[in-house]
Amino acid sequence: MLFYLKYSPSIKFCYNSFMNYEHMKVFYVVAKNENISKAAAELDLTQPAVSRIISNIEELFDIKLFTRSKYGVKLTREGLNLYEMIKNPLNELEKIEINLRSAASLQDLTIHIGATTNSLYCYLFKELDELKKHFKDVTFRIYTGSSAKLLEMVNNNSIDFAFVTTPYKEKGDVEMINVHQLNDILIAPYSYKEKIKGRVSIKELASYPFVLLNDSMQFRELIEEYFLSNGIKINPAYEADSSSILVPLVENECGFSFIPEQMAEKSLKENKIIKVDLIEKFPKREVSFAFKKTSNHASVIYEIRDFILRKNK
Repeated sequence: MLFYLKYSPSIKFCYNSFMNYEHMKVFYVVAKNENISKAAAELDLTQPAVSRIISNIEELFDIKLFTRSKYGVKLTREGLNLYEMIKNPLNELEKIEINLRSAASLQDLTIHIGATTNSLYCYLFKELDELKKHFKDVTFRIYTGSSAKLLEMVNNNSIDFAFVTTPYKEKGDVEMINVHQLNDILIAPYSYKEKIKGRVSIKELASYPFVLLNDSMQFRELIEEYFLSNGIKINPAYEADSSSILVPLVENECGFSFIPEQMAEKSLKENKIIKVDLIEKFPKREVSFAFKKTSNHASVIYEIRDFILRKNK
């Protein structure tokens, strides 16, 4: 890869002068880090090799790119001019390099997916088989957590994308697309089968024990708002840090709980719990696909995103 640079008063070379991509990359990383040792570590080169490349560029064009001190390096005016000229082309070349590498060796590519417990059980588990069939050479690594934590990870590029559940607070430059509707129900221990019959008001149940997620979870906030809208202030008998243990707690007579119906199906069929038919409608929730819009994603990640969204149109 060659960069051809025009003559300017501050950079003394003519049209047939050039330097290769790797040398430009070394200059760019040194300028970005303002430190040769840090740049060497990032580039996986020795410090003398990095210093030699910078000296070669300076000699080739008869310019001084950096001023050096015991604290690091700073761009000179000529160095800053060169940096401004190459930073955008280098960013684009880096994207191309990532895409070509990932397309050439998908078997070495790991896709990092975040998912809340609800989105795992109610959506992602059934989608993973299709994903793996379509992208058989890709390794998928799953991370679980709250919607807030996973959105932070997407925004920080710690994971490639995530499936989160509403409600959530949108984060940074993350695109949110609803892909699946949840159907939350109220469940109770099976021992309440004879006590609760037909449709009942949530107000009739206010004195019963409830098992809820802890108060740092946004689903808990939604439940509390639901109770307050019906004139009830709820104090749970038990709190949990994951939706995955709500059904077992209800099975073990700890109290009532709200849970997506799909997560309760097995226990309902086995008569370990009952579904309570509420008069007051519970707010609808969604599983949302979270993807950072401005990031140097590998091309296969865009393919996976498009595959997911096509399936859910």
